[in-house]
Amino acid sequence: MLLTILSTIGNILLFLLILSIVICIHELGHLFFAKRAGILCHEFSFGMGPRIWSRKKGETTYSIRSIPFGGFVSMAGEELEADVLKIGQKIRLGFDKDGEVKRIVTNASNVNFADFLEVTVEQFDLKGENDSRLYINEYTVKRDAFYVFDKNTVQIAPFDRNFTYKSKWNRFLVTFGGPLMNFVLALFLYLFLAFMIGVPNPASTVIGSVSEEMPASGILMPGDEIISINGVLVDSWTNDESLPSVSTELAKYIENSAFVFVVNRDGTEVTLDPITPQYIFYGLGFAADTTSSDLTIAGPLYIDSELMTGDILLSINGTSVTTWQDVITLAFNNVDGSSDEDPTQVTVDRDGDTLTFSYVTYGQDVLDAMGYDLFYSRIGIVATNHFSFFGGIESAFKSFANAATSIYQTLILLFSSNQVGISDMSGFIGIYSITANAAAQGFYSLISWVALLSVNLGIVNLLPIPALDGGRLVFIAYEAITKKKPNHKVENWLHTIAFFLLIALLIFVTYNDILRLFGIN
Repeated sequence: MLLTILSTIGNILLFLLILSIVICIHELGHLFFAKRAGILCHEFSFGMGPRIWSRKKGETTYSIRSIPFGGFVSMAGEELEADVLKIGQKIRLGFDKDGEVKRIVTNASNVNFADFLEVTVEQFDLKGENDSRLYINEYTVKRDAFYVFDKNTVQIAPFDRNFTYKSKWNRFLVTFGGPLMNFVLALFLYLFLAFMIGVPNPASTVIGSVSEEMPASGILMPGDEIISINGVLVDSWTNDESLPSVSTELAKYIENSAFVFVVNRDGTEVTLDPITPQYIFYGLGFAADTTSSDLTIAGPLYIDSELMTGDILLSINGTSVTTWQDVITLAFNNVDGSSDEDPTQVTVDRDGDTLTFSYVTYGQDVLDAMGYDLFYSRIGIVATNHFSFFGGIESAFKSFANAATSIYQTLILLFSSNQVGISDMSGFIGIYSITANAAAQGFYSLISWVALLSVNLGIVNLLPIPALDGGRLVFIAYEAITKKKPNHKVENWLHTIAFFLLIALLIFVTYNDILRLFGIN
């Protein structure tokens, strides 16, 4: 019990750390391009909530906050900023040795600055468009002067230090910099994996690893060199030609049979016991127990499926099935999946009772977004890896492209498919669950998941929705096309409304995560 609690606490801390790092990398992208553009950045924070540590470097305060979740960069002009000073307001001014205003105390009754000059604001310009002089009444104000509030100080942001007044190109770079850094992080992690683990060696037939609890476990061994499969000689794991290879032979379905391997093991040619592959029917929602004499289900694949391990298949959509070939044929006929209005019906024998279950199955378009096929045969072996500099680079970019494509397809399906919807989205609880599972599988699995999460954050932030980076890019594009700046108040209202709508969506998604956590459909 104690170990379970400690493990859960560890997973929660790991989840918060990973999410915070991915978000902070995103914010670092904004910070980097903002500083390059000369925009005043007030603060860069790791975490949220009250500060527990801070240090000022230059004009930016770098801080760590008490809640280890996320982070942010605060830059001048990113949001609509009202003038701090008003005509007729009483303030106090602190001067430097050159007689220019360095500090502006907004509350004249603040006793800590009683020795500062008290004035009534009659006129002022703290924007300084076109590098014009900054002033309050007749007093010149330094361009790096500070507002002094009761609890904090904030550096003023003249025209040339303000995000709003920067060129469209600079604003584009600052806005796009966040997602860009997420993509850079993901590529770096994929490169790390490719160079540390290596890439599959397509020219070799040597087995790199054998998965436990898979059909090949206990029969094939890492280091075995495959000579033939079912009598067909193979000389590579994969090839670009129509020649026999390990991959092409394992992709074949052999009715009522199994794969017989001849391997070179420690210099001796050995014929191994037959291996019956495991069949995974992603399109129908279950895995097959091919070792049984009948059509026994090894387990359901869909969360909301009522199928159980040990159920014996009798029919699918009214069509009787007596062999796995029948099931495979029906799986490929189910390329479009099903819907709530016309669900897939699976009839099984469960302990002598005939039961029929109805549920929605995924079509090929949905499965493509998930990286699955309608039907998949596997025995649990992978090729040996080898180091390849250019192969590693190619593998990293392919992994990145696959991740981006999968996320893009999933987003499209949310609005175009009747098989998935908003209720299928996962929020923080879902991300935590995946993080915990990835950590349990090992360091490299966790790194792969962080890379995918970073790609996900980058792409989602580019959606053309106000409050997201993509929404801000839309306003910049509007300005570039129309040659007119959008109304800043309207833009900020749209960002604010969209922000609260996104919070509502997050609450809804989290609610569904909790229901799934307790097995409630």
